[in-house]
Amino acid sequence: MDVNDILFFETEDRQINAHTVDDIFEIHHRLYELEDLLPANFMRISKSAILNTTKIFALTHSISNSLVAFQHSRKQVYVSRKYYKLLKERLEERR
Repeated sequence: MDVNDILFFETEDRQINAHTVDDIFEIHHRLYELEDLLPANFMRISKSAILNTTKIFALTHSISNSLVAFQHSRKQVYVSRKYYKLLKERLEERR
């Protein structure tokens, strides 16, 4: 599996999963370890998730939450308030 195929990494029940468009794979690293290993196009977006910024289709912001939708996928992931501004800045830099 190519790391660039990954949409996001997410913790669930003390387990880290890598999500691609079609699959979910269990990863044997902690999120903080992945932050050091992954290329620069990946960034932390919450206490429990890291996403691939090149795969973002839309970033939706409302009063209650912020949500990322991905290209060619129905999968979505939440962005915490702490990371929203940083993610928005990163996406604007890419334009």
